[in-house]
Amino acid sequence: MTPLLGRPVMEHILCLLRDHGVKDICVTLCFRPQAVMDWFGSGERLGVQLTYFIEEEPLGTAGSVRNCMGHLGDETFLVISGDCVCDLDLSRAVRAHQERQAEATLVLCHHPAPLEYGLVVAGPDGRVERFVEKPSWGQVVTDLVNTGIYVLSPATMARVPETGAYDFGRDLFPAMLAQGAPLYSCALEGYWCDMGDCGAYLNCVCDALSGKVKLDAGLPQRSPGVWSAQPVPPEVSVVPPCWIGENVRFGKGCLIGPHTVLESGSEVGERAMVQRSVLLENASAGPRTTLYGAILCRGAAAQRSATLNEGAVLGENALAEEGSTLLERVKLWPGQTAPAACRLARSVTSGSQKGMLRFGDGGVIQGTLGEDLGPEGLLALGSALASMGDTGLGCSDTPGARMLARAAAAGIAAAGGRAVTHGLPVPVQGAWLAARQAFSVSLFVEEENGRIFLHLFDRQGLPLERAAQRKLEHTLAQGELSRVRAGQVGHLERLELSQGEWARIAAQAAVLGHPSLRRVTVAVGYDSPADLAIRAILLALDCRLEDQWRPGIPAFSAGHGGFRLTAQDEKGALLDSGQLLALIALIEMEDGSGKLAVPAGASAAVDLVAAGYGGEVLRLDRDGQAARELYSGLPWFWSAPSAAARICARMMTSGQSLETLISKTPRFSVWKREVPLSSDRGKVMQALAGEYANAGQGEGLRLRTGNGWVYLTPLARRSALRVMAEGPDLELAAELCDFYAGRAAALDRAASKQDDQEKGRET
Repeated sequence: MTPLLGRPVMEHILCLLRDHGVKDICVTLCFRPQAVMDWFGSGERLGVQLTYFIEEEPLGTAGSVRNCMGHLGDETFLVISGDCVCDLDLSRAVRAHQERQAEATLVLCHHPAPLEYGLVVAGPDGRVERFVEKPSWGQVVTDLVNTGIYVLSPATMARVPETGAYDFGRDLFPAMLAQGAPLYSCALEGYWCDMGDCGAYLNCVCDALSGKVKLDAGLPQRSPGVWSAQPVPPEVSVVPPCWIGENVRFGKGCLIGPHTVLESGSEVGERAMVQRSVLLENASAGPRTTLYGAILCRGAAAQRSATLNEGAVLGENALAEEGSTLLERVKLWPGQTAPAACRLARSVTSGSQKGMLRFGDGGVIQGTLGEDLGPEGLLALGSALASMGDTGLGCSDTPGARMLARAAAAGIAAAGGRAVTHGLPVPVQGAWLAARQAFSVSLFVEEENGRIFLHLFDRQGLPLERAAQRKLEHTLAQGELSRVRAGQVGHLERLELSQGEWARIAAQAAVLGHPSLRRVTVAVGYDSPADLAIRAILLALDCRLEDQWRPGIPAFSAGHGGFRLTAQDEKGALLDSGQLLALIALIEMEDGSGKLAVPAGASAAVDLVAAGYGGEVLRLDRDGQAARELYSGLPWFWSAPSAAARICARMMTSGQSLETLISKTPRFSVWKREVPLSSDRGKVMQALAGEYANAGQGEGLRLRTGNGWVYLTPLARRSALRVMAEGPDLELAAELCDFYAGRAAALDRAASKQDDQEKGRET
């Protein structure tokens, strides 16, 4: 129902359907259905027939369509979202569906920012080969996104269970793909936009004004690029393109446009400047205000000399008082006020403020205490986590981490959630407990020298999947802080679990099923809480411990929150995490199940070890939930303390030294580089994927080249590409790394040149 050029977005979709001969339309509704039904009625005004179906409880995308099958009957039908904006040739999609005798056809389109959408990889004949849901940059090997527009045969819906929630993208289409059903795609040229947030809405408005999407403006064109319900007063400067609704009031000397929409009843004051902005019904920008890239919702007002910067939003009836300044992406929630002459850097929701929290590489949110991360952000995060279910909560034993954890607990309780706290002081222990207790979500606040690391784990004790990260980021960006009344405030509970109890349980899991031949002496320092955790688990394993390395004994150390293990062997040779992971894989092949799971960037040595035993290696980015379940159950692959215990257990049962054990693993040298990118990361990845068709599926590109391996993946929060090469010697690894880094740089330059040419043509 959001207005776009004077009419709800859904109305543009209904007109598109009508223009392609689709006039019998079912509308599935859940939230505030009466608002939709009151506006559109039977559909007669638009030349269509509307039949409404209301979900009493959410049924999922496929479940809601299943609810309409009594009306749809035995005909092929089309599914389209009511909140997208597009001008795609839907008739062509229907023809393609019929020509291929498909059971389901997914409409795809090229998108310049594919990261936020599900990607579909199809063969030359259009048959769907695989899905990449909510990809990270490393998975953007195509820019064809799933628009959520489907042409379906009735047989498709026979696969949908008769009760319960069921989704097309998450449930139905993956099942059809696995069963070999005739599932096809149809890529269409044209415009498509999913209006998921304020930024997408504003971009869509600008695209509509620029003619990038073919929509009916519904108003007379008074001059090139200016559509207005009435003539514009001569004392008003209008820079096209602009759209001006009925009864809009102007002050003398104001400047409107370009890319500006003024809905009916809105007002722009004397000498105000409103550019690339939207004023919805009865919104007002007072005298001498400056708006650029702003949205004013119904009844909102910016008073004299207020300034709203790119991405600023005033919710319904919100007020920016005289002389106030809203910085980039600051939002005032409905009814909220920015005081006179203030300078707001954070959004205001229900009287509180929040900051932006975003996941970085490794699925961790980072910040500096007191600068870009404080209690306001944790309060908002706690509120968002409460909606996900019971939350595990732990923190480092430092004042800053404890303060932030308390703020998160307050947010959880204020939203009616249940938080279970614990006293284990290392992030990897928080991950272990998350899996043991099967919390819906767990948060661990780590502090190290003023830097804060927020680790979030799922019920398997693994970092949240990218789709869950994006959903959480979106919730935080929208500022949707839930609050409950007194009788509904959530509970805060304490789980009493000591370091010794954790060590005993974790050590017992790492023990191998063979009698020990000797007791092992190991050196572990006291440098960090993670090292103390290693000491605790090795003591529980009955190892002798010393404080420092000396010839004849191995030494272990942990880093990165206890998720990364390094070591020295008995002769002092340094062993990095990749070498130790290969050793853990060797132990798993000899004494475990012969099947293991590793992260996306794990060394190729792991694959070689498994191949020598006829074992199987799953990768988290490639093998989905099966890999995650297996990985979760093998903590020595992701926990430094458990890895140290597993290695020591192998030394105890075999009587062999660490030096001897590591000599049994393949020796690979590693060389890494980062390539800064000036063009779009997705374009570079697509170009690389096109050149190297043998690249493995999953996160980034993994290439086998001669005796070496190369792994290329974009960084999450920086426009750069990481290149990691492995070879039997350092010289070959460096050579491979330099070659592929150079190739990525060349493709980046080509993409930048193409972008510049396209911008030149547009200009």
